[in-house]
Amino acid sequence: MTSPDDPTRPGEGTRDAQPSAPPAGDAPTGRRTTPPADAPRPGAEHRPGTERRPAAETPEAGGRKTAGLWLSLILGAIVLVLLLIFVLQNTATAHFAYFAAEFDMQLGVAMLLAAIAGALVMALVGSVRMVQMSWTIRKLRKQQEKIHRTTR
Repeated sequence: MTSPDDPTRPGEGTRDAQPSAPPAGDAPTGRRTTPPADAPRPGAEHRPGTERRPAAETPEAGGRKTAGLWLSLILGAIVLVLLLIFVLQNTATAHFAYFAAEFDMQLGVAMLLAAIAGALVMALVGSVRMVQMSWTIRKLRKQQEKIHRTTR
């Protein structure tokens, strides 16, 4: 393959050569021409990732979701196997007291139950925050609609 400044390419000179005059059919007529749809606008800066691709080139969103689902299922299965190994290796019995209740339980099972309780508390706090955010979004959308109706 030859480079653009290769003097052996037909019809082209070196990089220092002056551009040739436009062909006779492309002479300016004084009329305004519209640029092609994919041409950059004058003064617009190029930002990576903002190019529009035809619909045929866009990846299927369903494929990415399915792959993500399978990946999360595989990772979840690996974590469960690791937890099972942890519980099976920590079989020593420990004495626990919770308020007035006293009981003996395997140490691995007790630690697993404590981790589950912590995850549930974290999920509860996260859910409360998500509800607060949805209320705020709903309120802002109502304000936006009111402003939009007023400016018509």
